[in-house]
Amino acid sequence: MSRTPTSVLRFAGGVCAAALLLASCGDSADTSAATVNGTGVNQQTLEVTLTQLSEAGQIELQAGVIPMDATRSVLAAMIRGEATTQILAKYKINITDEDTQTVIDQVSQDAGYDTLGEELKQLIIGLNSGDLALSRVKAPTAAEIKSMYNEAPVSLGAVCAQHILVEEEATAREVIDLLNDGGNFKELAGKYSTEPNAAETGGILGSVDGDCILLTDYQSQFDAAFTAGALGAKVGVPTGPVKSSFGYHVILIRPFDDIKASLQFLLSKTPGEMLMTGYLATTPVDVASQYGRWDTATGRIVDL
Repeated sequence: MSRTPTSVLRFAGGVCAAALLLASCGDSADTSAATVNGTGVNQQTLEVTLTQLSEAGQIELQAGVIPMDATRSVLAAMIRGEATTQILAKYKINITDEDTQTVIDQVSQDAGYDTLGEELKQLIIGLNSGDLALSRVKAPTAAEIKSMYNEAPVSLGAVCAQHILVEEEATAREVIDLLNDGGNFKELAGKYSTEPNAAETGGILGSVDGDCILLTDYQSQFDAAFTAGALGAKVGVPTGPVKSSFGYHVILIRPFDDIKASLQFLLSKTPGEMLMTGYLATTPVDVASQYGRWDTATGRIVDL
């Protein structure tokens, strides 16, 4: 399935693949618009890409200036591309000539592609080629999944949580004290939580695929403050109070043995994408201050 040129604003892939970009990523002599685990995302590449998107009519100038939202979207795609490059290296997956040619054959059919600037074309090809290679990453073994989950649960690209929602912070603290004294989470959810059906669900946040939810769904659909609390929680340790727009939460990342089937099932479907998303959530991502900051809870660049 081909992607249109505007998809550079939305998708992630290998930015540094096959020397396709204007300048190499991670070159210490270049100014970085962002870094992913210390490796730079080239600022010159970002600026040229934005200019060529504007020239192609894909970005509408505001008072002669490229809007910051558009800049952040492109930079976020490049950050994800660098994360993809690093994940591919970790799992020893190469972007092949076949990947690159497949992408070229697809995107060259899009209307207007031939009118794009060369650097923008190469960025689109590089990102899409990275996506193809990412699809070949295989899920970790059961033992590796368990180890990664217990060390940093969101590193696998999913959140396996249950929560108790209350109206008052003091109530949340009371619940945490009870849990730390050996209280049963499901029973306390039934007694305290204002969430409908909490007594039946035990506050478990699941999906049609089981007891875990993709991190990308948390980032796009959940309250950002709640997601931030869940990302900072450790396995089996009651976390909170976490204040969201709904009230105060006590969050528990569930023990591995309770959720392993759900997690392994999710990883069997899209392991590369999940591992890349989890990597971005657990590795240092620094954005140059003129663009804002990387917000792990939403997977976006936001205001400082």
